[in-house]
Amino acid sequence: MKGYDIKSSGLSPRYPAGFRCSPLTSLYASWIDVDGSRRSELHSGLDGGSLGDWILSPGPGTVRAVWRANWGWGGEGALMIKHAREELNLKGDAPFYYSEFDHLKYDDVSGLTVGRKIPRGQKLARVYRPGGRDRYLPEVHWEVWEVEDDDVLVWRTNKFGGAYWFNKSARLIDPLYLLSRNTQPQPDGGVVLTPFVAGEDYDGFPGFTYILPCWQIGRSVTRPTL
Repeated sequence: MKGYDIKSSGLSPRYPAGFRCSPLTSLYASWIDVDGSRRSELHSGLDGGSLGDWILSPGPGTVRAVWRANWGWGGEGALMIKHAREELNLKGDAPFYYSEFDHLKYDDVSGLTVGRKIPRGQKLARVYRPGGRDRYLPEVHWEVWEVEDDDVLVWRTNKFGGAYWFNKSARLIDPLYLLSRNTQPQPDGGVVLTPFVAGEDYDGFPGFTYILPCWQIGRSVTRPTL
């Protein structure tokens, strides 16, 4: 079910009963983009969110990197959180996982220092647009990597002048795999997403909670504006 190296995992999201959640808009290993058009290559992560939504840390971890990225859409901010296996209450899996978030405002994340401890549900940044350009629909791009050796991470520069990292021990997986560790997938591969709720006790909770906000149905909500 991990979907190593952008292979279909067979998993798909299900939103929790009693909540209205900011949705995912493009799935892992999908050919379908946020706007419904066909991609030129398989999707390496999950996209989701509406403009201004808070992006929440899916689990406890440490800020591994904050950088200025450019994937061809324009300059933007990027953030990586490193999660240790023990922090996610997992057994028998890789020792580390990276959560990478792209299409952010650099100013939103520039104050996060490398090594800073991040609790589950920490507000990281707001959903923005690729390269900060209005021509693109709002989204956060979230990748999850299974990592055997954190010490071999190195940095390079791409043809657009943006920084990017490389770790020979890291493998892409479907984020839905770690979102399914608390509640096993349904027979059809459906993963019931667990929303982060402030004040809940997550000690012993295995894997990830959802990275986008969910609101209990029947409660009024004021959405953030930019």
